[in-house]
Amino acid sequence: MNDCEKYLGLPMVGGRAKTTTFREIQERVTKRVLGWKEKLISKAGREILIKTVAQSIPTYSMSLFRLPKALCDAINLTLANYWWGQKYDKRKIHWVSWQKLCTDKNKGGMGFWDINAFNLAMLAKQAWRLIQGTQSLFYRVYKARYFPNCTFLEAQLGHNPSFVWRSFLIAREVSDLIDEDTRQWDRGKLHTLFTARTQTKILALPLNNFQARDSLIWMENKARTFPVKTAYHVALQLKQQRVVEHSKAWSDKSIWKKIWTLNVPPKVRNFIWRACSDCLPTRANLHKRKVHVEVVCGLCMQERETTGHILWECPLARNVWALAKSKIQKCNNEARDFFLLFGLMVQSLDQRDLECWATVAWSIWNARNTVYFENKQTHPGLF
Repeated sequence: MNDCEKYLGLPMVGGRAKTTTFREIQERVTKRVLGWKEKLISKAGREILIKTVAQSIPTYSMSLFRLPKALCDAINLTLANYWWGQKYDKRKIHWVSWQKLCTDKNKGGMGFWDINAFNLAMLAKQAWRLIQGTQSLFYRVYKARYFPNCTFLEAQLGHNPSFVWRSFLIAREVSDLIDEDTRQWDRGKLHTLFTARTQTKILALPLNNFQARDSLIWMENKARTFPVKTAYHVALQLKQQRVVEHSKAWSDKSIWKKIWTLNVPPKVRNFIWRACSDCLPTRANLHKRKVHVEVVCGLCMQERETTGHILWECPLARNVWALAKSKIQKCNNEARDFFLLFGLMVQSLDQRDLECWATVAWSIWNARNTVYFENKQTHPGLF
């Protein structure tokens, strides 16, 4: 795209080929990520680069245009490939879906942005300006052009609308919260999208009382202002409302939150998250992904090599834990699921001991990899 085809850095959108028009955004993200792939960067470093650099590239365009879904999906895929370590044409296993990675850290995700949902949140911010900022030049221009005789909520698409206006109307849609047959609030969707306190307030609003004077406020924060961050979480929940969670683990906020409060190196926190998410490349997990490997642990040759076995039950691990503090030694060793094991540790250990436990678990995993790939063993006392 030439500079003549842009205005203030944004494309002069015309025609139906929207994907072609915005392709430069995807190319910029891809170019930036390819530069990072040539460098050896830890998982924690990749997280920072994705959040602070890559996902900020399309922000300006997303504040005015509804980007094509195919483009958003392509950017999400590029970032997911980079997160899981893909280099050039060598495909890596995506152990956790991008959708789950985009959930909040306190809910088991990594807090990445879903580009599609964030685009909707940015546009919703502009739509909110057309609802509340009735004295601004921005409002007066759009009102004169598209809704001179009604409010923004009642406005129609109109004749020959701009792509920006079409984008604003997409962000305005809230009718999904109302049951079309009963014309009452859809309690199921409200329960999925909002907090209990907000649900109560929404349900108290009369949908059929036309004598009451309505005042629009944003219910999801105390200041009643419209922060894009909160709008993004609502948009993401709208997108994910039909996703069925297959594990109660993803909804246990207290345990996930504890991971990120550990005062340990970022690589250790990231490792514990991967272990709790069961996305470490153990033999059992590789076998689930159709990789032809022996499922039995290569160290003890007795049990299936799961995350819980490697880090807690395997003789290598037990020898290490036997040298640990008495509190850790007395912890139950029957929890085969690592997430449940970590939850048990959260209940049994104080903050300092828990941080020590997490660091030792990380060291055991490194020792396991050293045995497998370098054929070197580390004495348990050196951990």
